[in-house]
Amino acid sequence: MIGYRTIHSPFGQVLKAIRENEPRAISAVVWAGLAVALVLSILLAVGLCTEACKETYKWTIFGIQFPILGIVFFSLCLLFFSLRDRSVFRSLFPAVIAGAWGAEITFLHVQFSIIKRWCPMCLAVAFCVCVVGIALATGYFSRMRKELETRGEAMVRHLSKGVFLAAVMIAGAYVSFLGLGNPESSAAAPPPSLALGNQDSEVEVYVFTDWFCPACRQAEPDMEKAYPGILTRAKLVFVDRPVHAESMNYIPYNLSFLVREKAMYIPIRKALQQLALRTKEPTAEDVQHAVAPLGIAYRPLNFSEINAGVQYFQSLVQAFRVEGTPAMVVYNRKTGSTKMLYGVRDLSYPNILMAVSGVAPP
Repeated sequence: MIGYRTIHSPFGQVLKAIRENEPRAISAVVWAGLAVALVLSILLAVGLCTEACKETYKWTIFGIQFPILGIVFFSLCLLFFSLRDRSVFRSLFPAVIAGAWGAEITFLHVQFSIIKRWCPMCLAVAFCVCVVGIALATGYFSRMRKELETRGEAMVRHLSKGVFLAAVMIAGAYVSFLGLGNPESSAAAPPPSLALGNQDSEVEVYVFTDWFCPACRQAEPDMEKAYPGILTRAKLVFVDRPVHAESMNYIPYNLSFLVREKAMYIPIRKALQQLALRTKEPTAEDVQHAVAPLGIAYRPLNFSEINAGVQYFQSLVQAFRVEGTPAMVVYNRKTGSTKMLYGVRDLSYPNILMAVSGVAPP
């Protein structure tokens, strides 16, 4: 009775139709999977995606952005599959898809372990590649079963092909990993004039804040607790990310103290934060009055120095794709390891310590 119901259910009818028209059904699935993956890659390339997607397609493989690589790859796959009647392409196409499986494993690893954000469209592309691979495997095992029923010696050949495709998949994952290009690696090294802390460290910590950001003020106590430990282990760079226009008024003063008063910068920073609670348009006299209890004299920078500092801050915002504040980027320039913390919840004292430890050399 169970078998009868299964066969006569809608799902059973679909399975029966696939078995009866297996080659044609498999071809349809492969065509559809490759076509959808190509369309999704084009949508990614033109920017029709979510912010989570944009975090992913900033990465590259051997200098080629993920969406562009996807367009080229899936176009070639469609071409190869259309020429599958030729022996060369009949053997090449499964190997290409096996390599793509391995590459997708690497891409998923990047999203899960490094970017820590899932791109829905990239996941859809990975699903398409998975479906194409399963469809090819279904046809392969079907042919293998039929051949083994008539020729037992075909087992060795099929096992050899399976081992070869598994090796290609592993190679695809490894080669993709080697070719990964981290977008953060394009960030300019912090100039000694602006970096605090251990100048010999390969670890760099960038703190992105806005002087009038309520969340920044809320996160500051936990960040302040972490600064002493960071200063001994890493280069520490405070980056003005002016979300509020009034923050631009504080950048010249902040840059001056970063350059001229490194040893006292942390308490000076707290004094400037208190000043920002009182005025959005501070004068040089206001700033001097705020830092006077610390025994500090404000000495302004010239225009070219301020302009260079502002441009450097902007280059960091673009390189690390920092869209809001507060944010902290912990980056190992030697290994490329990166940890990104956003918002008050992420920027807790334990999370900051874990992020620094996670990218620091053993």
